This record gives sequence, C-alpha cells and structure tokens, in this order.
Amino acid sequence: MAVKFGFWSEQETLVGQSYSRRLHELVEEAVFAEKMGFDIVSLSEQHVALGGISSSAPEVVYGYLAAVTSRIRLRPAVSLMPKKINHALRTAERAAVTDILSNGRMELYCGRANTTIAMRAFNVEPAETLEQMEEGIALIREAFSKDIFTFEGKHYQVPPRMLVPKPLQKPYPLMGIAATSERSHVWAARQGLAVLSHTLYQGWDAQAKMVEAYRSNWRRDPNGPLDRPRLGMPVFLGIAETDQAAKDIYAEPLMQYARISTDAYPRLAKIADDYAYMGEGLEALQRAATDWDYLLNDSASLVCGSPDTVIRQLERFIETGAEEILFHIDSVSHAEIMKAIELVGRHVIPHFNDRNNVVRPTDEILEQIRMMRKTSASA
Repeated sequence: MAVKFGFWSEQETLVGQSYSRRLHELVEEAVFAEKMGFDIVSLSEQHVALGGISSSAPEVVYGYLAAVTSRIRLRPAVSLMPKKINHALRTAERAAVTDILSNGRMELYCGRANTTIAMRAFNVEPAETLEQMEEGIALIREAFSKDIFTFEGKHYQVPPRMLVPKPLQKPYPLMGIAATSERSHVWAARQGLAVLSHTLYQGWDAQAKMVEAYRSNWRRDPNGPLDRPRLGMPVFLGIAETDQAAKDIYAEPLMQYARISTDAYPRLAKIADDYAYMGEGLEALQRAATDWDYLLNDSASLVCGSPDTVIRQLERFIETGAEEILFHIDSVSHAEIMKAIELVGRHVIPHFNDRNNVVRPTDEILEQIRMMRKTSASA
C-alpha cells in the first residue's frame, strides 16, 4: 500500500517578516506541494498566538486553496472543538461548503485545543474541552449523514434541523482526531475514526504502544466513510542536499519548537485532569529540547538530513505503523520551505510510492544483473 504524504504548516512568520506576505507564501507552498506529488495539505488552527505562528483562520485559506489546486486533499490539523471557539454546527457547515468547492477533497480532523493562551482568550473551560470535542464530533456526524437530524447532549441540544448544504463526499468526508494519549487512540478507534498520532517526544516504544491501542480497538462505523483503521503521524522535517546542511539549517528551529512544548505542556497538565497525561513525559520533553541526538534518533518525532538519510529515517515511522506522513515544514524561510518541498517531491515520495521509476546507480543495477545471471546459469 502506498504511503500518503502531507505538507503541514502553522504559517510561522519569521521575525522581521510581515504576516500578510507570509500568508501569500503559504499559498505558494501549498500549490507547489501539489505539483511535487504531496497528497495532503494541512494547516494548524492557532489563535492569538505569541510570536510568529499565525494560522488563525485556516478555513478561509482552504476555500482559497480549493480554487487554486485540483488534486491535493485539504485537511485541518486540526479544527478546534471547544464550543466557544468553534460551534460544531459551524464547523460542519464550513467543511461541507469547502468539500463542494474543492470537488470532494475536504477532510475533517478535530482536536480539543492545547494552548492555554487560546483557551483563556475565548473563556474556554479546560475541563470541558474533551467532552465538547467528543460530543461535537457526534453532532457533526449526525448533521452530515442524516437529512433531518436532532441532537441531545450535555453541551449541545439541537431540535430537528437540516444541514444545508451537505458535503459532496458520501456518506461524508473522512473524519479523524489528533491523538497524543492512549485514551484518545482507543476512543478514536472505537468510533471508527482516523487518527493523527503523536507521543509528545516520548519515543518509539510509546509510539508503538499508541499504534497498538488504536488498531486493536478499532471498530468500523457502518455509517461512516472508513472501512479500516487509518493512522498518520506528524513528522517534523529538516531536509537539504547533505546531512550537514540540513542540520545547519534546521537543528536550532526544531529544538526551539521542542523547547516551546517543554514550557507549554507541563502547564497544561496542571489545569485539568484530562490534560494531566501531558506532564508524564516531562523528562522526554526536556531531553528533546536540549539533546539533538535524542530528538533526532529517539523521540519518534522528526527526520533530518539529506534525501537518502530522510528516507532511511522514515522507514522506522512506517515500520511502526504510519500509513501517512504529515511533514511539518516551518520555522525557516519561504525559500527553504520550497526547497524542502521539492526535495521531498523529487526523492522521498517516489522512493516510497514509485520505486520502479526511480533511477538507481549503474553499479547497483549491473551487480543485480550479474547475480541473476549466476542464478540462471546454475539452474
């Protein structure tokens, strides 16, 4: 089965650059990703963020991308589900319209929110985000799949109503969640949802445990679009012509991202029981933020190097269970992002999905021919 590859951006804007220019660059990157063979474009949803991350209205960008792309699928990473940020019915309406405008390319991945700065800005109660996400997803599925629906829950009560318009894809677009705990993997599996699986830098054993929890608990929703588990992994990417060049360009930005997580996740763990698990991996977070060797080789979160090195590193993600790789390409200049997209499109994607058409060294081909001759002669 072919591996699917995605381009994931948080629209990070570097110091000294304008947010408006960065937004136009992001569109160029998404269009180029389609040209280079990427299957998915994913935008984060971040509100009132400090610093350069500026993807505050990804649903607007998807509407624009629907018009300037033709094949690549549009997947939020993720749509935030706290009711005070996004009412579930508004999320359903936006997804349905984008699905129509893109001729059936919309997907809907949801999440509960993981920044205190956004939750406080919208007066979100952290203890309610998990309930609201799970209930909101149930409401969206009802609205998508039934002509006239009604819903009665703790956070949502909807009298008989009709979602207008409905999505183009039937029964409805692919739905999934971002999952960083074993509980979330199990819940998604039992709902028949896809997952975007990450362990918050805790490493390969933790990642394998999450994959097993998801696959062993998966149950098909007879009314849903999936007939089998669907598991993707977000992977932070650093890529250049050589290993040293990739390290020089990307090591510091990738470690800085881990340092930000080291600060944010322990604080989240203290504000509600449902976030407590984020404090369990503090040691791994601290190592990821300070130890490049751990971050690169043991955290199960990134790849960095030349195309050949990246290919070797990706094999482990795929062996662990990834069917989709969502490359986070950010924190560097637009020129470097475009170069990274090109290197992935020219070398990495063909290696996994079109190997028979990848040019190999002549010596390697001749050696294979000689071995086949020996085998034939001895037969």
